[in-house]
Amino acid sequence: MTTAEQMTGPAPLRLVTPDPTADVVNIPYSRTCRSSLNPRKRFDHDKLVELAASIFQRTKFDDAGNVIRTGIEQNLIGRPSAKESGMIELAAGERRQRAVELLVQGLTVQVQTGEDANGRPIMGEAFYQVPDSYPLPFRIEEMTDAELIEVATLENSQRQDMTPMEEADAFLALMAAGRTADYVATKYGKHPNTVKSRAQLAAGLGREGRKLLDEGAITLEHARVIAAASGAMKKSLTEHARNGNSISTLKNLVKAGAFLVEHALFDVEASGLRIDEGGLGMLGDFPAKFADHKTALNRQLEALELIKAQEEGSGKWDKVEIVPVESAYANLPTHEWVTLPQGMTPNLALICSTATGKIGQSALYVRHADAQAFKRGQVEKARAEAEVTGEAGSGAVTAYPAANTSPKIREAAHIMAHRARTRAIQGHLATDPRMCLALACESLAKVTISRNGGGAMEIHLRGVKEVPLTEEGRALAAELASTFATVFALEESGRLTSRNFGFDVQEALTAPAVQTEDLLKLFAYLTHQQVGDWDNSLNPAPRRVKALAERLDVTNDVQECFTLSTSYLEGHTTDALLKLIETMPEAFRPVGLTKASKKEIVGLILEKASALKQAGWLPDLVKF
Repeated sequence: MTTAEQMTGPAPLRLVTPDPTADVVNIPYSRTCRSSLNPRKRFDHDKLVELAASIFQRTKFDDAGNVIRTGIEQNLIGRPSAKESGMIELAAGERRQRAVELLVQGLTVQVQTGEDANGRPIMGEAFYQVPDSYPLPFRIEEMTDAELIEVATLENSQRQDMTPMEEADAFLALMAAGRTADYVATKYGKHPNTVKSRAQLAAGLGREGRKLLDEGAITLEHARVIAAASGAMKKSLTEHARNGNSISTLKNLVKAGAFLVEHALFDVEASGLRIDEGGLGMLGDFPAKFADHKTALNRQLEALELIKAQEEGSGKWDKVEIVPVESAYANLPTHEWVTLPQGMTPNLALICSTATGKIGQSALYVRHADAQAFKRGQVEKARAEAEVTGEAGSGAVTAYPAANTSPKIREAAHIMAHRARTRAIQGHLATDPRMCLALACESLAKVTISRNGGGAMEIHLRGVKEVPLTEEGRALAAELASTFATVFALEESGRLTSRNFGFDVQEALTAPAVQTEDLLKLFAYLTHQQVGDWDNSLNPAPRRVKALAERLDVTNDVQECFTLSTSYLEGHTTDALLKLIETMPEAFRPVGLTKASKKEIVGLILEKASALKQAGWLPDLVKF
């Protein structure tokens, strides 16, 4: 039976206790080398130190200090190296080999040296070291690359030492080496679709996505959505995931960039176009889409030409036009289309989204040029009639629906605006210790000179509402946690927290090695979040904060911190949304609002969010 045949079932890998048997031999550490084919890349250093200490303590030495019995209880598995003569390439047991490497280099560990009068352990240091000839028990086999990956993967999966990404890399490597998805699924007790999904994850996630996943900045679900995309869409999804957007948001972005089968006007079966079935892919219940986006779009436009011919023959329209748009929702571009002027014969716009294939129809709007031509005709007609009757004509004017003069905006929207302003100003101050010092000195002067505070040289920092730490604040906190490691650590949120190890904080901060620059950075961290906050989110920014924002010139920072989102818009009443639209540049205002519901108005505004951001527009509520 071949090695490959022996490994087709999911039976546990046989790890033999080192005995002087025929299939297990001792190999000096110096003759072993790690394999680049091992899918496991991450090893916990602290656990390696524990394992190394355990191996050393189980090792038997003679009186001269020579090793007479290895401390490794489970044999390693390897094959003769094809690259280095006389070397053994590891297939299983890399963790044990790495632990021995620490011992060869020399390892200092904490050990118990005794007990005090109260029975408490007394700790001391011990130095462990072994020669590079330290014996490692090996079972050596001839194996192909695929068989080596199988051995390494099976051992790691049984020990639950592999991350999902490492498992994905292993499955991809096995399939690249000729194994089928069904074979891998049977081998490791997985469903074939799971194997395909993990292989696609490994092949498609990309360097930036892998980095975010390794750092814990995104979840495995985020990674699956990113890996299923390509090109500009992958880059966009990665950036959205980095910024904290949800799984559903990422999936909606993918839908907005995929030609969905459900949007097809043509006979899908007769077209012969290949369909990617979403239910079998990485996105779970994602709807089916066409694999060849360009050809599907051409078929859709051909189907629209037939509809156009039918509508032109009906005689109902002055003009019928097919309008391809980039909008995923098949909305007309507002800078080209305006509300139909009163008295003008309707035109029919057959709208096709080039992104999703979605089709829309509209007879409520006309092209701006057509509307202008009609109005000029109306003016000329009125002038001609006035010459005959002596009466002046008047033209009709379209307008947005009337909005209340004082529409209500809910507190949730106020809070989002408040956070955007606050994060902008705090992000600046986190990198400007000098400004923090100046502002604190101002506060100290008022406390100590004017005697309006809590006493000489005493600053009371008020409690402020929780605002997420800025990227600059997190970077500063990480640097300080390293500089003052004896007293500070990092929370999961990225904020500094006290270690509570009994260290004297004043002693740590006044140590000779501490630089003035280090204290300035700590000062900036401790004070910068006290600026840009005020007691009530519903109140406008105080005059003193507005003046500081102007001095720091944080307008662009506010635009970066604020995102026009569904949550923000839903915090407005319908009248408030209409007022909000009136503040937008005319070229980017949504149209067709007369009978639109609040949900539809929110959707139309979100269509313009990217363009509004590029144009530098901000809601008045968000501005300082």
